[in-house]
Amino acid sequence: MTAPTFRLSRRRALGLALGSIAAAHAGAAIRPAVAAPPVDLNGVTLRIGIFEDVTRDAIEATDFLKGTPYKIQWARLNGAGPTVQALGGNAIDISWGLSDTAPAKASSEDRQNWTAENAPLKVIALLKPIDSQNFSNSLIAAHKSTGIKSLADLKGKTYAFNEGGNIHALALLGLANAGLTLKDVQPRLLTYDATSTALIAGAVNAAPVSRARVADALADGTLVELVRDIDVGFPGYVSVTARTAALNDPRLEAAIGDFLGRLARYLQWASTRQEETAKSYVKTQQLNEKDALFAARSKTVTLIPVNPGSEGYDKEIVATRLLAEAGFYPRPVDFATVIDARFTDAIVSGNKATTN
Repeated sequence: MTAPTFRLSRRRALGLALGSIAAAHAGAAIRPAVAAPPVDLNGVTLRIGIFEDVTRDAIEATDFLKGTPYKIQWARLNGAGPTVQALGGNAIDISWGLSDTAPAKASSEDRQNWTAENAPLKVIALLKPIDSQNFSNSLIAAHKSTGIKSLADLKGKTYAFNEGGNIHALALLGLANAGLTLKDVQPRLLTYDATSTALIAGAVNAAPVSRARVADALADGTLVELVRDIDVGFPGYVSVTARTAALNDPRLEAAIGDFLGRLARYLQWASTRQEETAKSYVKTQQLNEKDALFAARSKTVTLIPVNPGSEGYDKEIVATRLLAEAGFYPRPVDFATVIDARFTDAIVSGNKATTN
Protein backbone atom coordinates (compact mmCIF):
# COMPACT_ATOMS: atom_id res chain seq x y z
CA MET A 1 0.00 0.00 0.00
CA THR A 2 1.37 3.44 -0.90
CA ALA A 3 0.53 6.91 0.25
CA PRO A 4 0.62 9.27 -2.74
CA THR A 5 -2.80 10.78 -2.10
CA PHE A 6 -2.03 11.75 1.49
CA ARG A 7 1.41 13.01 0.65
CA LEU A 8 0.27 15.20 -2.21
CA SER A 9 -2.65 16.66 -0.31
CA ARG A 10 -0.43 17.26 2.67
CA ARG A 11 2.17 19.00 0.54
CA ARG A 12 -0.47 21.07 -1.20
CA ALA A 13 -2.06 22.13 2.06
CA LEU A 14 1.31 22.81 3.61
CA GLY A 15 2.45 24.85 0.64
CA LEU A 16 -0.67 26.99 0.70
CA ALA A 17 -0.45 27.46 4.43
CA LEU A 18 3.23 28.29 4.50
CA GLY A 19 2.91 30.61 1.56
CA SER A 20 1.07 33.10 3.71
CA ILE A 21 4.04 33.39 6.07
CA ALA A 22 6.93 32.85 3.67
CA ALA A 23 7.87 36.52 3.93
CA ALA A 24 8.53 36.14 7.64
CA HIS A 25 12.22 35.32 7.94
CA ALA A 26 13.68 33.50 10.87
CA GLY A 27 16.79 35.63 11.14
CA ALA A 28 19.73 34.03 12.83
CA ALA A 29 19.09 30.64 14.39
CA ILE A 30 20.73 31.81 17.60
CA ARG A 31 20.31 35.17 19.25
CA PRO A 32 22.67 36.48 21.91
CA ALA A 33 21.01 36.96 25.27
CA VAL A 34 20.38 40.68 25.79
CA ALA A 35 18.55 42.58 28.47
CA ALA A 36 15.16 43.77 27.32
CA PRO A 37 12.42 45.80 28.96
CA PRO A 38 9.41 43.86 30.21
CA VAL A 39 6.85 43.15 27.51
CA ASP A 40 3.19 43.81 28.24
CA LEU A 41 1.46 40.48 27.61
CA ASN A 42 -2.02 41.64 28.54
CA GLY A 43 -4.38 40.45 25.81
CA VAL A 44 -1.89 37.97 24.32
CA THR A 45 -3.12 34.45 23.62
CA LEU A 46 -0.55 31.70 23.15
CA ARG A 47 -2.00 28.87 21.06
CA ILE A 48 -0.42 25.52 21.91
CA GLY A 49 -0.93 22.30 19.96
CA ILE A 50 -0.69 18.97 21.78
CA PHE A 51 -1.00 15.34 20.72
CA GLU A 52 -2.64 13.80 23.78
CA ASP A 53 -5.21 15.11 26.24
CA VAL A 54 -3.11 13.80 29.12
CA THR A 55 -0.48 16.44 28.30
CA ARG A 56 -2.82 19.28 29.16
CA ASP A 57 -4.52 17.49 32.02
CA ALA A 58 -1.26 16.67 33.79
CA ILE A 59 0.21 20.17 33.74
CA GLU A 60 -3.08 21.87 34.56
CA ALA A 61 -3.36 19.68 37.67
CA THR A 62 -0.34 21.63 38.99
CA ASP A 63 0.31 25.33 39.62
CA PHE A 64 2.99 25.76 36.97
CA LEU A 65 0.72 27.56 34.52
CA LYS A 66 -1.15 29.53 37.15
CA GLY A 67 -0.87 33.29 36.84
CA THR A 68 0.50 33.49 33.31
CA PRO A 69 0.37 37.09 32.06
CA TYR A 70 -1.14 35.74 28.83
CA LYS A 71 -3.93 33.35 27.97
CA ILE A 72 -3.31 29.81 26.77
CA GLN A 73 -5.50 28.23 24.12
CA TRP A 74 -5.01 24.49 23.65
CA ALA A 75 -5.50 22.56 20.40
CA ARG A 76 -5.61 18.77 20.29
CA LEU A 77 -4.12 17.57 17.00
CA ASN A 78 -3.70 14.11 15.51
CA GLY A 79 -0.29 13.51 14.00
CA ALA A 80 2.69 15.35 12.57
CA GLY A 81 1.10 16.27 9.23
CA PRO A 82 -1.93 18.08 10.70
CA THR A 83 0.31 19.79 13.28
CA VAL A 84 2.72 21.10 10.64
CA GLN A 85 -0.26 22.37 8.68
CA ALA A 86 -1.69 24.03 11.79
CA LEU A 87 1.60 25.80 12.44
CA GLY A 88 2.01 26.83 8.82
CA GLY A 89 -1.59 27.97 8.59
CA ASN A 90 -1.37 30.20 11.70
CA ALA A 91 -3.82 28.04 13.62
CA ILE A 92 -1.36 27.51 16.50
CA ASP A 93 1.81 29.27 17.62
CA ILE A 94 3.78 26.36 19.07
CA SER A 95 3.47 22.60 19.26
CA TRP A 96 4.41 20.76 22.43
CA GLY A 97 5.31 17.22 21.36
CA LEU A 98 5.69 17.53 17.59
CA SER A 99 8.17 15.12 16.05
CA ASP A 100 11.64 16.65 15.99
CA THR A 101 11.90 15.40 12.40
CA ALA A 102 8.77 17.17 11.13
CA PRO A 103 10.17 20.63 10.28
CA ALA A 104 13.17 19.15 8.47
CA LYS A 105 10.87 16.83 6.54
CA ALA A 106 8.62 19.73 5.55
CA SER A 107 11.71 21.56 4.32
CA SER A 108 12.87 18.59 2.23
CA GLU A 109 9.39 18.24 0.71
CA ASP A 110 9.17 21.88 -0.38
CA ARG A 111 10.25 22.95 -3.85
CA GLN A 112 13.68 23.66 -2.41
CA ASN A 113 15.12 23.24 1.04
CA TRP A 114 14.49 26.06 3.48
CA THR A 115 17.34 28.18 4.75
CA ALA A 116 17.91 29.47 8.26
CA GLU A 117 16.65 32.84 7.04
CA ASN A 118 13.37 31.77 5.46
CA ALA A 119 12.32 28.62 7.30
CA PRO A 120 8.72 29.26 8.44
CA LEU A 121 8.95 26.69 11.27
CA LYS A 122 11.65 26.31 13.91
CA VAL A 123 12.44 23.70 16.56
CA ILE A 124 12.99 25.76 19.72
CA ALA A 125 13.49 22.98 22.30
CA LEU A 126 13.79 19.22 22.55
CA LEU A 127 12.10 16.83 24.97
CA LYS A 128 14.56 14.17 26.06
CA PRO A 129 13.51 10.96 27.87
CA ILE A 130 14.87 10.79 31.42
CA ASP A 131 15.46 7.02 31.20
CA SER A 132 15.73 6.06 27.54
CA GLN A 133 17.17 2.65 28.38
CA ASN A 134 14.15 1.40 30.30
CA PHE A 135 11.49 3.82 29.08
CA SER A 136 12.32 4.85 25.54
CA ASN A 137 9.82 7.26 24.05
CA SER A 138 8.89 4.94 21.18
CA LEU A 139 9.42 1.37 20.03
CA ILE A 140 8.52 -1.08 17.30
CA ALA A 141 6.13 -3.74 18.56
CA ALA A 142 4.28 -6.73 17.14
CA HIS A 143 1.03 -8.39 18.15
CA LYS A 144 1.65 -11.60 20.09
CA SER A 145 -0.47 -13.64 17.66
CA THR A 146 1.88 -12.98 14.73
CA GLY A 147 4.92 -14.85 16.03
CA ILE A 148 7.12 -11.92 15.04
CA LYS A 149 10.19 -11.83 17.26
CA SER A 150 12.65 -9.68 15.33
CA LEU A 151 12.73 -6.94 12.72
CA ALA A 152 13.68 -9.50 10.07
CA ASP A 153 10.36 -11.25 10.74
CA LEU A 154 8.50 -8.17 9.46
CA LYS A 155 9.03 -9.29 5.87
CA GLY A 156 5.66 -9.83 4.21
CA LYS A 157 3.72 -8.63 7.28
CA THR A 158 1.35 -5.69 7.67
CA TYR A 159 3.22 -2.73 9.12
CA ALA A 160 1.34 0.38 10.25
CA PHE A 161 2.47 3.95 10.89
CA ASN A 162 1.29 7.52 10.53
CA GLU A 163 3.11 9.48 7.86
CA GLY A 164 5.28 12.51 8.37
CA GLY A 165 6.68 12.35 11.90
CA ASN A 166 8.84 10.34 14.27
CA ILE A 167 6.77 7.17 14.03
CA HIS A 168 7.22 7.22 10.25
CA ALA A 169 10.95 7.86 10.74
CA LEU A 170 11.24 4.98 13.19
CA ALA A 171 9.32 2.73 10.79
CA LEU A 172 11.92 3.27 8.07
CA LEU A 173 14.95 3.07 10.36
CA GLY A 174 13.66 -0.20 11.78
CA LEU A 175 13.31 -1.71 8.33
CA ALA A 176 16.72 -0.42 7.23
CA ASN A 177 18.27 -1.96 10.33
CA ALA A 178 16.99 -5.35 9.18
CA GLY A 179 18.02 -4.82 5.56
CA LEU A 180 14.39 -4.30 4.50
CA THR A 181 12.43 -1.53 2.80
CA LEU A 182 8.75 -0.70 2.51
CA LYS A 183 8.63 -2.95 -0.54
CA ASP A 184 9.31 -5.92 1.73
CA VAL A 185 6.28 -5.31 3.99
CA GLN A 186 2.63 -4.41 3.59
CA PRO A 187 2.44 -0.77 4.72
CA ARG A 188 -0.73 0.51 6.37
CA LEU A 189 -0.95 4.28 6.73
CA LEU A 190 -3.05 5.22 9.75
CA THR A 191 -3.49 8.27 11.94
CA TYR A 192 -1.45 8.73 15.11
CA ASP A 193 -4.38 7.73 17.31
CA ALA A 194 -5.44 4.79 15.16
CA THR A 195 -2.03 3.10 14.86
CA SER A 196 -1.73 1.87 18.44
CA THR A 197 -5.41 0.90 18.54
CA ALA A 198 -5.08 -1.19 15.38
CA LEU A 199 -1.95 -2.92 16.67
CA ILE A 200 -3.48 -3.81 20.03
CA ALA A 201 -6.59 -5.15 18.30
CA GLY A 202 -4.47 -7.32 15.99
CA ALA A 203 -5.73 -5.53 12.89
CA VAL A 204 -2.10 -5.04 11.83
CA ASN A 205 0.87 -7.27 12.56
CA ALA A 206 3.41 -4.71 13.73
CA ALA A 207 3.96 -0.98 14.11
CA PRO A 208 6.22 1.65 15.62
CA VAL A 209 4.28 3.26 18.48
CA SER A 210 4.59 5.62 21.41
CA ARG A 211 5.40 3.55 24.49
CA ALA A 212 2.95 5.39 26.74
CA ARG A 213 0.04 4.66 24.41
CA VAL A 214 0.57 0.89 24.54
CA ALA A 215 1.66 0.59 28.17
CA ASP A 216 -1.14 -1.74 29.18
CA ALA A 217 -0.77 -3.97 26.10
CA LEU A 218 2.96 -4.34 26.71
CA ALA A 219 2.35 -5.13 30.37
CA ASP A 220 -0.21 -7.88 29.74
CA GLY A 221 1.72 -9.46 26.86
CA THR A 222 -0.66 -8.50 24.05
CA LEU A 223 2.25 -6.77 22.33
CA VAL A 224 5.85 -7.93 21.97
CA GLU A 225 8.59 -5.31 21.98
CA LEU A 226 11.00 -5.76 19.05
CA VAL A 227 13.33 -2.77 19.36
CA ARG A 228 13.52 0.62 21.03
CA ASP A 229 14.02 3.80 19.03
CA ILE A 230 17.56 4.17 20.34
CA ASP A 231 18.40 0.64 19.13
CA VAL A 232 18.14 1.74 15.49
CA GLY A 233 19.93 5.08 15.75
CA PHE A 234 16.97 7.33 16.62
CA PRO A 235 17.45 9.75 19.56
CA GLY A 236 13.88 9.33 20.74
CA TYR A 237 13.30 13.07 21.15
CA VAL A 238 10.24 15.09 20.36
CA SER A 239 10.17 18.86 20.16
CA VAL A 240 8.63 22.17 20.94
CA THR A 241 8.30 23.79 17.52
CA ALA A 242 7.13 27.32 16.72
CA ARG A 243 5.94 29.39 13.82
CA THR A 244 8.78 31.71 12.84
CA ALA A 245 6.25 34.51 12.54
CA ALA A 246 5.32 33.97 16.19
CA LEU A 247 8.99 34.10 17.19
CA ASN A 248 9.34 37.39 15.34
CA ASP A 249 6.38 38.92 17.19
CA PRO A 250 7.89 40.49 20.37
CA ARG A 251 4.83 39.79 22.49
CA LEU A 252 4.43 36.19 21.39
CA GLU A 253 8.18 35.68 21.70
CA ALA A 254 8.01 36.83 25.33
CA ALA A 255 5.03 34.56 26.01
CA ILE A 256 6.80 31.58 24.46
CA GLY A 257 9.92 32.23 26.53
CA ASP A 258 7.85 32.40 29.71
CA PHE A 259 6.00 29.20 28.80
CA LEU A 260 9.23 27.30 28.12
CA GLY A 261 10.63 28.32 31.50
CA ARG A 262 7.45 27.08 33.20
CA LEU A 263 7.48 23.90 31.12
CA ALA A 264 11.09 23.16 32.11
CA ARG A 265 10.23 23.59 35.80
CA TYR A 266 7.13 21.44 35.48
CA LEU A 267 8.99 18.61 33.77
CA GLN A 268 11.66 18.66 36.46
CA TRP A 269 8.93 18.43 39.09
CA ALA A 270 7.06 15.68 37.24
CA SER A 271 10.20 13.56 36.89
CA THR A 272 10.24 13.01 40.66
CA ARG A 273 6.48 12.74 41.14
CA GLN A 274 5.41 10.13 38.63
CA GLU A 275 2.66 8.87 40.95
CA GLU A 276 1.06 12.30 40.69
CA THR A 277 1.25 12.50 36.90
CA ALA A 278 -0.02 8.91 36.64
CA LYS A 279 -3.39 10.14 37.91
CA SER A 280 -3.89 11.97 34.62
CA TYR A 281 -3.38 8.72 32.70
CA VAL A 282 -6.03 7.05 34.82
CA LYS A 283 -8.37 9.93 34.03
CA THR A 284 -7.71 10.48 30.32
CA GLN A 285 -6.77 6.99 29.12
CA GLN A 286 -8.76 4.90 31.63
CA LEU A 287 -5.67 2.92 32.64
CA ASN A 288 -5.44 1.05 35.92
CA GLU A 289 -3.02 2.48 38.46
CA LYS A 290 -0.17 0.10 37.60
CA ASP A 291 -0.33 0.71 33.87
CA ALA A 292 -0.86 4.44 34.42
CA LEU A 293 2.36 4.61 36.43
CA PHE A 294 4.18 2.76 33.65
CA ALA A 295 2.80 5.23 31.11
CA ALA A 296 3.82 8.19 33.27
CA ARG A 297 7.35 6.83 33.59
CA SER A 298 7.47 6.27 29.83
CA LYS A 299 6.63 9.93 29.28
CA THR A 300 9.05 11.33 31.84
CA VAL A 301 11.18 13.81 29.92
CA THR A 302 13.32 16.86 30.45
CA LEU A 303 13.37 20.00 28.32
CA ILE A 304 16.73 20.63 26.68
CA PRO A 305 17.91 23.44 24.40
CA VAL A 306 18.74 22.86 20.77
CA ASN A 307 21.81 25.08 20.46
CA PRO A 308 24.68 23.85 18.25
CA GLY A 309 27.22 21.85 20.20
CA SER A 310 24.71 20.52 22.69
CA GLU A 311 24.11 16.80 23.11
CA GLY A 312 20.66 17.02 21.59
CA TYR A 313 21.82 19.01 18.59
CA ASP A 314 24.68 16.63 17.83
CA LYS A 315 22.39 13.60 17.98
CA GLU A 316 19.89 15.30 15.69
CA ILE A 317 22.58 15.94 13.09
CA VAL A 318 23.50 12.23 13.04
CA ALA A 319 19.85 11.11 12.94
CA THR A 320 19.09 13.52 10.08
CA ARG A 321 21.81 11.90 8.00
CA LEU A 322 20.55 8.38 8.77
CA LEU A 323 17.00 9.36 7.87
CA ALA A 324 18.09 10.80 4.54
CA GLU A 325 19.82 7.52 3.78
CA ALA A 326 16.69 5.57 4.77
CA GLY A 327 14.52 7.66 2.44
CA PHE A 328 12.54 9.50 5.12
CA TYR A 329 13.70 12.82 3.72
CA PRO A 330 13.18 13.10 -0.05
CA ARG A 331 16.54 14.86 -0.22
CA PRO A 332 19.28 15.63 2.33
CA VAL A 333 18.44 18.49 4.66
CA ASP A 334 20.49 20.53 7.14
CA PHE A 335 18.93 20.32 10.61
CA ALA A 336 20.68 23.57 11.54
CA THR A 337 18.33 25.47 9.22
CA VAL A 338 15.22 24.55 11.20
CA ILE A 339 16.29 25.43 14.74
CA ASP A 340 16.15 28.60 16.80
CA ALA A 341 18.04 28.53 20.10
CA ARG A 342 17.05 31.94 21.42
CA PHE A 343 15.33 30.38 24.45
CA THR A 344 18.38 28.44 25.67
CA ASP A 345 18.76 30.61 28.78
CA ALA A 346 15.08 30.32 29.69
CA ILE A 347 15.25 26.52 29.41
CA VAL A 348 18.49 26.19 31.37
CA SER A 349 17.21 28.51 34.10
CA GLY A 350 13.95 26.58 34.31
CA ASN A 351 15.81 23.30 34.66
CA LYS A 352 17.89 24.71 37.52
CA ALA A 353 14.92 26.12 39.40
CA THR A 354 13.91 24.41 42.64
CA THR A 355 10.40 22.96 42.52
CA ASN A 356 8.31 21.82 45.45
